[in-house]
Amino acid sequence: MEMVSYPAFFTPKEDEIQVDFPDLPEAFTQGKTMAEAMDFAKLGLAITINDKLGHFEPAPPASDLITLRAKYPDRNVQLVTVDLDQY
Repeated sequence: MEMVSYPAFFTPKEDEIQVDFPDLPEAFTQGKTMAEAMDFAKLGLAITINDKLGHFEPAPPASDLITLRAKYPDRNVQLVTVDLDQY
């Protein structure tokens, strides 16, 4: 089991919730509901980290969740955790 966790911004838009990772700008997704957005965020996180590791690139360090929440109090910041071995 290789667990990784990164914070992500979940931003409601007209008909979807956009997900962006401040430490991984290439990992972005969306979903129609919060549950769907979280599921797609896990998938996007796993694909991005596995791609980096597969190309012998280091994964960037994850920002501190509490620091991000303090810096962006009006944003919905959630920790996305995924087992890389499942993808």
